[in-house]
Amino acid sequence: MEWQQLEYFNIVAQTEHFTKAAEKLSIAQPTLSRSISKLESELGVPLFERKGRQVILNRYGRLFYERTVKVLNEMEEAKRELSDLIHPHRGSISFAFLKSLGASSVPKLVHAFLQEYPNVQFQIFENATNIMLDQLQTGEIDFCMSSVTESRSGIQWEYLWKDELYAYVPDTHSFASRQVLSISELAHESFIALKKGYGSRTIFDQLFEEAEIVPNITFEGEEFLTVIGFVAAHLGVALLPEIKGVDLRGIKKIKLKEDTASRVIGIAWNKDKYLTPVAKKFQEFLIQYFKDHHTGGKR
Repeated sequence: MEWQQLEYFNIVAQTEHFTKAAEKLSIAQPTLSRSISKLESELGVPLFERKGRQVILNRYGRLFYERTVKVLNEMEEAKRELSDLIHPHRGSISFAFLKSLGASSVPKLVHAFLQEYPNVQFQIFENATNIMLDQLQTGEIDFCMSSVTESRSGIQWEYLWKDELYAYVPDTHSFASRQVLSISELAHESFIALKKGYGSRTIFDQLFEEAEIVPNITFEGEEFLTVIGFVAAHLGVALLPEIKGVDLRGIKKIKLKEDTASRVIGIAWNKDKYLTPVAKKFQEFLIQYFKDHHTGGKR
């Protein structure tokens, strides 16, 4: 059995058509047909059912396909590992982060990293925490930077820094002159909140649950800027971390009394997924970068 036969078999299984498979492989159809016939002869069983020009896997073929996919993936992984050893300062890093970190924290981090490793490419995503953890588990991304509000099997977290949460109210609100507020004082307010799945929303829900208050949420959004815009339009109040680079004219930011009114930001990765050498360098760089920039809780 030859390695090439397995590759040919997988393409035929995926296309379910010898002519299309041959075109995709850039070989003559008779050559492909002979290769598959030879493979079936060596295995002692037919792998396909012929239906005119189309072919579909039979029960033997389906079983063999499941195994060969794993073998081919393992081989691609091995090739990638060897390539990474040869070129440890090149490659691509897939990185997801909260939208609220995209205005300043992440761009500065990536810029600093590229100063040292200019040949690295980034594939970036901005998503809610639960979506990013899904991406980690499926192997779609290498890392995510998010609020640490959820634990999952196989996902490892490393602490980066802590953000306080504040109450954001219109500057004409009766609380606008206050320096500190408690959650209980906000019990009868109308709230603009992020949708469920976002780390800040999880903390929001926990704060009100601890206070045994059911908040009146009148609007839900996916963007911090949208939430702030609704507050500025006098449509309610919001609980959010400090947002760098955002125009807060017409809005007052007030400290919350509760010690739990904060979010922990961390980096997460799938400990069972292979990380390239350059991805590991980025991981080490990122952790050290935020140690240097957030020592003693500095922002």
